[in-house]
Amino acid sequence: MKLQRMRIEQLRQFRKPFVLDNLQSGLNLIHGPNESGKSTLVRAIRAAFFERYRSTAVDDLRPWGDSAAAPTIELDFEHDNRNWHLTKSFLQRKRCDLTVGTETYSEDDAEEKLAALLGYQYPKRGASKAEHWGIPGLLWVEQGTGQDIEQAIEHAGDHLKSALNSMVGEVASSGGMT
Repeated sequence: MKLQRMRIEQLRQFRKPFVLDNLQSGLNLIHGPNESGKSTLVRAIRAAFFERYRSTAVDDLRPWGDSAAAPTIELDFEHDNRNWHLTKSFLQRKRCDLTVGTETYSEDDAEEKLAALLGYQYPKRGASKAEHWGIPGLLWVEQGTGQDIEQAIEHAGDHLKSALNSMVGEVASSGGMT
């Protein structure tokens, strides 16, 4: 998956729309002084992928002192040569929409399609935790949580075993020619 563009609005210190675009294949570095919003951008990506749009456990996304805010996150990314566009709004305007090529999904269908793509599951109730994140939980480690990586590894194990077994099976069935 290649993240190409991100737009956030009414999310922590980003009350007005903020767009991060022209992201390139490979590694993109985001830098800035303390309290400039770097961790907020990572939190927004995690919320878009891992939190249910109707969750009340995302109150930390709300701009400070604004109880009427509706934090909104838009992500554009490419996967398997298809363009994906995800929009999630939390709290006051709960909504999730996902466009994959020419197909459109909304609400729970959109979230389930996204979870299937990334190999994780949403919690039945409450906030998303490491036990739900699968392989993506290994890739997106929030600042200050590196010591908790063991939980993500433990819960991603089944996904990793399945992916590796599938790859080994493909190589074996092709006589090693891939």
